[in-house]
Amino acid sequence: MRVRRFLYLGYTCTLLFLVRPAFSAPANADSLLLALKRHALRDTTRVKLLNQLGRAYFNRDADLVAAYAKEAMHLSDSLHYEEGSIRAARNLALVENSKGNLDKQMDMTLGALRLAEKAGLLHLAGILNNDIGNILIEQNNPAEALRYLKKSLFIKKRFHEQPEIAKSLNNIGSCYMQLEQLDSALCYLEASEEVKLRLHDQQGLGFTYENMGLIYIKRGMYQVALKYLQQSQEHFRTADYPPGLGKSWLNLAKVNTLLQHYVVAEQQLAEAARINASMKNARNEMIYYHYLAQLDSSRHNYIAALEHYNHFTDLKEKYFAVEKAKFIANTREKYESEKKQRENQLLKIEQHAHLSTIHQQRILMGVCALLLAILFVITIMLYRMYKRQQELYRQLNSKNEEVSSQNSIITAQNVTLGNLNQVKDKIFSVISHDLRSPLSILEGMLFLLRDKKMPTAQFQVFTDELWRDMKNTAYMMDNLLNWASSQMKGIRVKADDFEFTAIFKREFELLQALSRQKEVHLTHQFQQPVLVYADADMIKVVLRNLINNAIKFTPAGRGVHISGQVRNGFLEVCVQDHGIGIPERDQHKVFSNIYYSTPGTQHEKGCGLGLPLSRDFVELNNGRIWFQSRQGVGTSFYFTIPLAEEEGEPQEYPRVIQAGVTMDN
Repeated sequence: MRVRRFLYLGYTCTLLFLVRPAFSAPANADSLLLALKRHALRDTTRVKLLNQLGRAYFNRDADLVAAYAKEAMHLSDSLHYEEGSIRAARNLALVENSKGNLDKQMDMTLGALRLAEKAGLLHLAGILNNDIGNILIEQNNPAEALRYLKKSLFIKKRFHEQPEIAKSLNNIGSCYMQLEQLDSALCYLEASEEVKLRLHDQQGLGFTYENMGLIYIKRGMYQVALKYLQQSQEHFRTADYPPGLGKSWLNLAKVNTLLQHYVVAEQQLAEAARINASMKNARNEMIYYHYLAQLDSSRHNYIAALEHYNHFTDLKEKYFAVEKAKFIANTREKYESEKKQRENQLLKIEQHAHLSTIHQQRILMGVCALLLAILFVITIMLYRMYKRQQELYRQLNSKNEEVSSQNSIITAQNVTLGNLNQVKDKIFSVISHDLRSPLSILEGMLFLLRDKKMPTAQFQVFTDELWRDMKNTAYMMDNLLNWASSQMKGIRVKADDFEFTAIFKREFELLQALSRQKEVHLTHQFQQPVLVYADADMIKVVLRNLINNAIKFTPAGRGVHISGQVRNGFLEVCVQDHGIGIPERDQHKVFSNIYYSTPGTQHEKGCGLGLPLSRDFVELNNGRIWFQSRQGVGTSFYFTIPLAEEEGEPQEYPRVIQAGVTMDN
């Protein structure tokens, strides 16, 4: 069983290896090199030439590709040319692939993808998603690879790039074949075949027919498999692609062995050995001796079969010894890099803490000075009012009518001042009760630490709780400022089209630290981009309030899940928690102006403004908000946002059954 498992893995890796471009550089490599020598200007044209040369020499000289990519990245950074930097980063990542450093390639490709999405370079994002899918297949993770490959296919279809679409279809079929979902694999491979036939893509057709042949071998339909594998060999021969020819001889030998055409199989294995002698492919050499052992066993030549199988076992051990050494070296390098990053991060956190303390002290001094100034002004005003009142009393008998008129004016002004006083009272109430308490605790802890009355180790015990209190205080302050601004200045909605999933993920990542610190499982299902029409800043506040509230009222060990669906021209978002729920007697207060607030499961405080503010923001953006809650079971908050006019339903992919291995770069 172990041997079969190993052979399957080796077989899979070989197929993936063969998907890469031919070892010889493209015919236009020399012309590109000549153009680069003639172009002395350090501009974006030179960057493009460097990146194209890197792709042209990819399988010829990895060191030369790395040199071109580094020069392109340095020049792109100086020119602020984002597309050039991203393409150079992709070439460096592919160099790591050629060295077998898949983890390092994955990190670099993910970084390039984030830059492309941030810069709005959708075309590059499609290519990079395809690269990530290929890496995951090589890491034997086809289920995760499907997500990236289908996203890549969706983007490429928007740009109508037929060659790239054909590659993605082939790679998706390879994933399903690796997952043993053969019907789905054939569905995508046949779609890839149709596109490649229109494009006369000989090498691409070789990969597709090879996969089809392997599927029919799995199904036991050897005659059909033989037909497809012969077609694959013909296309590889037409494309002058030696790696494909070498692998096709091995596949044909396998299927002819199964068909008991032993003489033909022996000749085909000899051809495979001849090609591999010049290519020096360790994986193909292992497969050659394995298939030769199978052929000898089928002919009942068990002595030769044992000899060839032992040779295969020796090659396998040598190959995996090399792979293991590479893995250990890569792991050590990654560990050292992460260690340095952690040390740098700790230094930054410490520096930030010092700066934050100084900043808070300055703010406190400024607030005190401002309060003193306000008190002085109020005292002067009260004194002047007193003097004026004395004057009015002396003239009271002669000016009753004038006083009556002035009283009417003062009454009207009092109504306005009363409304403003409610805002002021709420602000001072929150500052004096809800904000002052965590700041006082932090001040006391810092005082004890500074005077060395508390050991640093003991202080670390309280840092998580202090951090959570300060984070809740920060969210409370944001809500307070937004509410005060809406009450005193009014709200202006700045609606525009924006991509909801990207904004949601940024807010989600910010709140993950808070959920982990509280041991609440925070999950979501947003993957596909959704274009909506609303004020992005307001929607951020709504997301932050609803998710923060869910974490606040969810005990440790339980979960919060955010989901969404497109319905009737709106995106409906649901924030569901498994927390303590809202008592039925208090549910009418949630969106009212009573400013209803209760402490969280770990005594987190709030000012009662978040949900009324969220209601106002959602309704101002032509949406609606509601909730469902059962005490002790949990609460689900829903709100809707209008979709942008051009936003359509996401593309549906065929429901899968089975699949597998070879992919296009």
